[in-house]
Amino acid sequence: MIMNNTSEENTDTKKMDIPPIIPNRRKVKKVEDNFLKYFLICLCAVFLIALIVYRNEIINSFKPEVKPASKRWEISLPFSAKRQNILLMGVDVAENPDDPFKNARTDSIYLISIAPHAKNVNVISIPRDSKVYIHSHSTPDKINHAFAFGGIETTVKTVEQTLGVRINHYLVVSNQALVEFIDMIGGIDVYVEKDMYYNDNTAKLHINLSKGLRHLDGKDAEGYMRYRKDALGDIGRIRRQQWFFNALAEKMKEPSVIVKIPEIIKSVSKYIQTDLSFYELAQYAALVKSLDSSQIQVATLPGEPSQRGIISYWILDPKGVQNMVDRLIYGDRPKELSRPLEAGILYVKSEEEKALLLQKELEANGVNVNLREARSLGHDHIALHNPDIPNDVIMGLKHTIGPLKNKQTVYDIIGINKAARDFTVILAGQ
Repeated sequence: MIMNNTSEENTDTKKMDIPPIIPNRRKVKKVEDNFLKYFLICLCAVFLIALIVYRNEIINSFKPEVKPASKRWEISLPFSAKRQNILLMGVDVAENPDDPFKNARTDSIYLISIAPHAKNVNVISIPRDSKVYIHSHSTPDKINHAFAFGGIETTVKTVEQTLGVRINHYLVVSNQALVEFIDMIGGIDVYVEKDMYYNDNTAKLHINLSKGLRHLDGKDAEGYMRYRKDALGDIGRIRRQQWFFNALAEKMKEPSVIVKIPEIIKSVSKYIQTDLSFYELAQYAALVKSLDSSQIQVATLPGEPSQRGIISYWILDPKGVQNMVDRLIYGDRPKELSRPLEAGILYVKSEEEKALLLQKELEANGVNVNLREARSLGHDHIALHNPDIPNDVIMGLKHTIGPLKNKQTVYDIIGINKAARDFTVILAGQ
């Protein structure tokens, strides 16, 4: 184990080398992504409001299953002087309706890392098809099978061994919680970027969504979140989660939703497992209120898809994973660029005027710009192609150039929407 010398970390924090990951015989590509406001954030926000309005009633009615942790940590405001890593897991529908977690698999896995004194929050998405060695198993398998093999403990230990980090806490949420949650708030408006049709009777998943702005109920929202039968596979699914939670964050501001919060918590509590106390969840919700969402850095473990027979895997890139962990968990900073930034602007015809104005502002700030019209684009965002660009460089442009201020940054290393070397601004009109 190597000591971490990053100034933001506590001196007791150690940097762990990542153990061997399943090798890939082909050249590995890096893939990162950025999606904002995970279900953890929305859930914690709900808890905070409920705590303030209905203290006694909610504390008595909301009692998620609490598992003893091997080592608890004291929490107070300001947050701990040590970095805290929380594993957020979304599990699919189990075979036993009376126990939503028995024999379930993790449909989504996120490692949320909170810096000392909550200076920043970084999130690493772990593709469900990542081929790894499951804890206490001798043969490699998909990481989402770890939960079915041994529940929370096996999943936590598998992630720790794969990434070389310590997990301090966990939060597990069943997909059914999302379905009931969306239905109870009256549905949600989401722009569906493409036609989505898929039927899986075994998984009881039926998706029938057409392109355009749609009002989604709980089952439709689940389908939108879980759809991955396109060229992007699991990476596209992660991006859809980003757009979905942006829309959900807006919905949560409506007064009609706030008054339903006590009823919502009572309904979904049986679909949640965590070793965080109610008090700790409330503190994380307080953190969310003060957090600048543009400061959140989010990435997907780098690798590439691979097919063995009818089984598809995500083959992790050991070097890329190590670099990502060093940067987002241990705080290593990339080197500053010694050349001008190169940016692209992709736009649909209706956004041409905005694109021309943005080009002038970027060039006035010393950025070389390539302008390109596209026939169709999904959502407005900033696609970051060069992972070596320091985060404060993009933040500086956001603060300086008005049209960029509220646009989300998405790590797009493989160049799904790429019109320049360093980053591309997508103007889709959505």
